[in-house]
Amino acid sequence: MRNQKTPLKNRSEKSGNLVSIEPHDLTSRAYSKDMSQRPQTSFSAYLTVAILVFLVVFFAGVYELVMETWKQLK
Repeated sequence: MRNQKTPLKNRSEKSGNLVSIEPHDLTSRAYSKDMSQRPQTSFSAYLTVAILVFLVVFFAGVYELVMETWKQLK
């Protein structure tokens, strides 16, 4: 048991740690990204495609409306 009058030197000496303290090894393959899975398409990519499709349909509809109105006014 440790004398309570001397201060603790680091976190690993404190009692009651919930997470074990181990050094982070950057050379280990455990910390590298798993490349076996293909990257998933993000939500922003789907949102971009949906907005582009909406704009094309919207402007095509406006164009048709303008052309039909022009033909009727002629």
